[in-house]
Amino acid sequence: MGSLLALLGLALLLALYRAPWLARARAELRGLPPGFPGQGGEGGAEVELVCPLPVLFRLESLPSAPLGLEPRSVSGVAWGRTRLRLPLPCRYRRRGEHPVRLGLRLQGPLGLGERRLLLEPGRVLVYPALRALPPFHPAPSFFLEGRPTPFGLPDPLEAKGLRPYRPGDSLRLLARKASLRRGQPLVREVEKSLLGSLFLHLDTQALHPSYPDHAASLAAWLLLQAERRGERYGLSAGEVLPLGRGRAHLERALVLLARLKATPAPALPPPAPPGSTYLLVSQGAEAAFLQAALRGAARARRGVLLLLPEGYFLYPGERGRRAFGKTPGLERALALRGLLLAHGLELRVVRGHEPLALQSSPQPP
Repeated sequence: MGSLLALLGLALLLALYRAPWLARARAELRGLPPGFPGQGGEGGAEVELVCPLPVLFRLESLPSAPLGLEPRSVSGVAWGRTRLRLPLPCRYRRRGEHPVRLGLRLQGPLGLGERRLLLEPGRVLVYPALRALPPFHPAPSFFLEGRPTPFGLPDPLEAKGLRPYRPGDSLRLLARKASLRRGQPLVREVEKSLLGSLFLHLDTQALHPSYPDHAASLAAWLLLQAERRGERYGLSAGEVLPLGRGRAHLERALVLLARLKATPAPALPPPAPPGSTYLLVSQGAEAAFLQAALRGAARARRGVLLLLPEGYFLYPGERGRRAFGKTPGLERALALRGLLLAHGLELRVVRGHEPLALQSSPQPP
């Protein structure tokens, strides 16, 4: 009988020692939506622990500099099915898609046996930094169109006059007060304008670590300004986003820019949509890239090749040292400047010590 009890006690000790390895954990991230650098908030991670035997646990958030996660931890005893919630206050700092990692330490109830787990409940998207840059207006299109407004309702400030109602007019354009005063149905005639469209391509070949961030920040600013003006815009940054507009379209473009990564080979530009302004951004300006740019600009209304030889430019208020010499990409582009212009591509060169300029006529570097 004594030996049986001893065996049972030994089996119990062994089971308690193995308890941390019998546990299962599943983590899920909540409340950390995509955002821009500088934005902060508090999300959380929910962890479900399934422990057939009691265990001591300690759950803590691991540091993440790009997300600015503040350290948080929770500890206690878990047995059966236990749900844990760990708050994750953060302040976004750097563009990219960054994982959130948690450390989970499990220990037997008698301090016997220890197991450490690394959990990844999810990833957080940080958009490019938004910094004020000079405006860039695409060339006007060939067709008149009205400016889009929220919920499809016209802005009364954009109406240029009133006219009698005609069959087929939308009832949303009905000017109710004016119709009651004149005794006949009148509709607002919304002003039409020549809105251009912008197609932006980012060459992902980076010869300097700052190039992807500068190119993504420039693209985010240009697309945001196009959205505010009601223009259609498209983006080629690893994936191709066709022309469109609206909040959902802008969010898809920002996701592409947040995930933009450098590549050793150039990313060749796709053909420009007909009648669009074709804006290409590159640092290396490889021969294959320039040839694809010449082919792609055939259907564009206007083409601009923005070359960043150093991979970056000066933001407003910054100062830099003058860049001397010419990089191989700059020499290739300058040698083909006349051919580029003949195909409708205006070469703009912005050195690392110069502020961004897209509207003025090109100047020799």
